[in-house]
Amino acid sequence: MADAHFKMVVLHSFRHKESGVIVKGYSDVGGMGAFYLKSGAGSRKHNLSILHPLAVIQVMPSTHRFGEMVGIKEFESLLKLSSIRGNVSKMAIALFLSEIITKTIREIEPNPGMFGFVEQSIQELEGCTEGVANFHLLFLVKYIGMLGYLPEIPEETKGMLFDINSAGYTAGNTGNRFGKEESRLLWSLYRIPPANLGSLRISGEQRTKFLAEVLRYLSYHTGHDIHIDSLGVLHEVFSK
Repeated sequence: MADAHFKMVVLHSFRHKESGVIVKGYSDVGGMGAFYLKSGAGSRKHNLSILHPLAVIQVMPSTHRFGEMVGIKEFESLLKLSSIRGNVSKMAIALFLSEIITKTIREIEPNPGMFGFVEQSIQELEGCTEGVANFHLLFLVKYIGMLGYLPEIPEETKGMLFDINSAGYTAGNTGNRFGKEESRLLWSLYRIPPANLGSLRISGEQRTKFLAEVLRYLSYHTGHDIHIDSLGVLHEVFSK
């Protein structure tokens, strides 16, 4: 990775002492990783505002390593994401998407399918004009499939509830299952075209409950508890 440009989706960046910035991201050539950017006195000037959640950048790596981290020599933005950066609702979604990706992808090898999906989803969020409040719900149901935990969704649910353990819809109301409304919403989201997101009438409470159920599903199938700090921000922004 140290001799060629690569693409990366920025997930999180933060200052490291006074000498640099640590950038956590998902790259097209190395999967999940942490990278180090020198930004202290004497180093070259960088536009750090580019390193916001879900930014897609091209990176020229440094020949120097900082512990286990690859150094960043240069970087530039590949996508203009003015709508995401200028819209409170979209920025809240960007924080959520960044956190869920960070906490569910562990691979440090290339995964072109996943990288392409994430990059395409970012572009769809940028261009979304209808149903923005539902975008992260649609992303999440597609994402669990990309992770390899695709639920079995029937042509009709006929009042059945989604069972977390078996990853399918079953009759009855006992067991480790989604609620009635959440089961119906999961079915709907797997079938709705992105352009029709605005047609879904979902309350803030329903969104919160659905997200909690899907995270419970992911936690069960990944084998570890997935706690998302940015859920509070989403709830605040989409409470109505």
